[in-house]
This record gives sequence, structure tokens and C-alpha cells, in this order.
Amino acid sequence: MKPEDIERIVKHASRRGVHHVKLTGGEPLLRTDILDIIRRISPLVPDLSMTTNGLFLEDMALDLKEAGLTRVNVSIHTLDSEIYHRITGSNDLEQVKRGVRNAVDVGLIPVKVNMTILRGYNEDSIGDMMDFASDMGVTLQIIELQQIPGDNPPEQKELWVDLGPLEEDLKKRAIKAEKRSMHGRFQYTIPLDLQRNVVVEIVRPMHNSAFCGDCTRLRVTSDGKLKPCLYRQDNLVQIFSSEEHLGEKKTIQHAFEQAISRREPFWRDEHRQ
Repeated sequence: MKPEDIERIVKHASRRGVHHVKLTGGEPLLRTDILDIIRRISPLVPDLSMTTNGLFLEDMALDLKEAGLTRVNVSIHTLDSEIYHRITGSNDLEQVKRGVRNAVDVGLIPVKVNMTILRGYNEDSIGDMMDFASDMGVTLQIIELQQIPGDNPPEQKELWVDLGPLEEDLKKRAIKAEKRSMHGRFQYTIPLDLQRNVVVEIVRPMHNSAFCGDCTRLRVTSDGKLKPCLYRQDNLVQIFSSEEHLGEKKTIQHAFEQAISRREPFWRDEHRQ
């Protein structure tokens, strides 16, 4: 979609009560028009965030902030350069870390660092990541690898780590636990020593009974479809047809109505099997 198409969709969504927009990917900073997109939609919503691998954040953090981006999530799964390369195929860990620092410095806050736990790769690196998050002044999101029924290659099951015991340990250690209204998840403030704390959030949608009940999200795909559920591919709604003008207001309204009518909890027996 072109920036003006995205602008029309967000404008309509904001009129229907959407106040939070997140730009995701793929990698959104690969788009050469990303600043134009942000300038167009940032006036429409009070909260505009982005998820990024952080590779271009060092050079772009200030421009993103000035364009109207509110906050950012950066994926860093380990601080070990060798393991980082095994996971991502990239040797740019130090550059990504500098990007996190720049994001904090320019005010893209709260900055969150996303760490997906993979067995045999980084399950022993959580302590180091907590130290890093504390020193940077960012929130650490520790993410359980999602096991989507019927959509998992065999090797993915071998990578999965149950984060239940980790969350129980964090509950015991926390000096503060705050429940997020959007996801029903807790953010734990963990003391590292006498002078340092770190905020940690555990992302476990597979075991979060409130995940569907509290979900109010609609996703827009890169080719202009509304996706009512992260886990499903069979209920998407095309916003525009090839014959219709992209700015047609009734077309967008009808697509939103259709997508909202198709919302239902994924974690029902007929979907899980």
C-alpha cells in the first residue's frame, strides 16, 4: 500500500475509536517512505509505535521521533554476538544496541526490548538481558515461542521453552506487579541490586486465558486486508477491490464492519484441533 492508502485506513479507524497504532513487519524501516507514513498518521492517533529489528535505528531514531513516532519495540534475543548471528544471520548486534540507546536518548519511550526464548540458544541469557535492560532504562519483554496449532514445523517444537516457572520466580522476586489492561499481562519490577531495578514482562499468549478475551486488535496486512485474528488466515477482509478507488469511504467502512463481525476467540475447541 502507498502512504496515502495507509493514511485513509488509519483516519477511518481513528474515527471509529482506534487510539493505538503499531507499525510492524517484516521490517518497517526497510520502507523508504516510512517517515512519510509516520508523518501522515501520527496526527490521527495519540499513540503510534513500531516494532523493529533495530538495524537502522541508530541513524533513524531522531527522524522517527520528529516525524511523530511515539515509542518503539526492538528485537534483541541475546547479547552474545555468536548466538545473535545464529538466530538472526546478522553480525550487527553492537549497531542494534546503539540504536536502542539512541531511541532512549531521543525520547521514543517506553523503549521495549523483545527477547524470544529459544531452547539451546538463549535460555541462559535472561540474567544478562535483565542487566542490559536496566542499564539502558528499557523494559524487557521475554516472549514464549508461539506454538500455533497445525502450523508448526517439527524443529520449532524443539525450540519451545515453557516460561511458566520463570514467571512464577519473577512474581516472588518482584517489588511491584502491574497488570496491563490491553493484554491482561503483568509487568514485574525486579530488584537487581541495591541501586538497580528492571521492568520485565512475560508474553505467554498460549497460556494466557485472557489473551482472546482482552484482545481488541485489528491488523492490516501489507496488501490491504483487515486481519481480525493473529492466528487465523481464513477470515481476512479485503479493504479495497481492484476496481474501487482506494479513497472510497464506504468501501473502508464496509470492510471494517465485516472484519469486526468476524471477530471471535481463537482458543475455542474447533480452532485448537
